[in-house]
Amino acid sequence: MRFFIFILLLFQTNSYADTEEYILEFQANVKMIREYNISKIEKFRSYQLIGTFTDEYGNYGKFDAVITSDIKDNKLIKLEGTAINIYSNEETLYIRANRKESDFDAGIASMEIIGASDKFKPLIGTKCIQSVRYFKDTIFGLQKCKISKKQSNILKIN
Repeated sequence: MRFFIFILLLFQTNSYADTEEYILEFQANVKMIREYNISKIEKFRSYQLIGTFTDEYGNYGKFDAVITSDIKDNKLIKLEGTAINIYSNEETLYIRANRKESDFDAGIASMEIIGASDKFKPLIGTKCIQSVRYFKDTIFGLQKCKISKKQSNILKIN
């Protein structure tokens, strides 16, 4: 039994050793597309984000996102968005993010890579955490993902 527990712990340690943290920073201008005042306290909003990003490997590019949100009593109830990141070598990632019940001007969202160009296909399914802060009509964000060594190598060669 002890041997089995030792082997299990060894595999868990190795699986953590085979992962890295991938960090991407982004900025974007926020453009309101639509706002519906559903009631005195409820609103629906949709936005377009157009911005740029850089990562820890020296990659850079542009991104475009469409965001929808539900607001009640000036608090964010739900936010969902889909984005495309276009790297400087024309490789792409498609990302879906969501955030629930937080302050409107800052927050943490969970996200997942849902699509990619051929070279980046091994990144599909990667889950990440994003944090954002707003300043007037601009957002500043940080994205952190756990990736494998293989995925890291794909991004480093970019």
